[in-house]
Amino acid sequence: MDLLETIRTRRSCRTFKDEPITRQELEQVLTDASNAPSAINMQPWEVHLVMNDERKRLSRRLLRSFRERNLTCGPGASQTLPERFIERGRECAHAMIPLIQRMGSDFSTYINEGSLDFYAAPAVALIFLDESLPPDRAIDVGTFVAYLALAAVGHGLASCPIGLVVAYQDDIKDQLNIPESKRLIVSVALGKPDEHAAINEFRSTRAGLKDFVRWID
Repeated sequence: MDLLETIRTRRSCRTFKDEPITRQELEQVLTDASNAPSAINMQPWEVHLVMNDERKRLSRRLLRSFRERNLTCGPGASQTLPERFIERGRECAHAMIPLIQRMGSDFSTYINEGSLDFYAAPAVALIFLDESLPPDRAIDVGTFVAYLALAAVGHGLASCPIGLVVAYQDDIKDQLNIPESKRLIVSVALGKPDEHAAINEFRSTRAGLKDFVRWID
């Protein structure tokens, strides 16, 4: 697929086929994603790629913790958000709700429990930074995630960045024996999309340039 066409058409997948993907396929995706730029070429991202039965065991642990702690998806803002951001989130949820209802679930359950089950993807990339790095190096991880999502498409896979799992990173570190000195930034579910799932019909809107660009000339 043409690069610009991939950029324009890539969408997050929220239900994956129950089909394994090989380590070789994932190595190809990650190798291409590793071409992402980073400050002074530090390439600070550290990826823990959890697959197959190990991914399912991790999800069971996270779902048990969710039922005990009930930490849910949200913007995580420390101040009141501007109305335009609230409205975009509200619009997104309202568009998803009827699709999720067609699948016999409700929005809150599907998004929260689905996130912690990585939407049943066969593999998930958990992306960490070493705590010795300043927080602004998370921008490099963001760039890597963008490359990862595009590389996945190039190799016939779908993806979904998932942030809720960060709230459960203590469980993840314990389950996977990851040092405390590593800070989880985001996760990315990877697999083959279930084209028959209603939720995968969802297409989010995009703000026009006038909403986020200030021209200075």
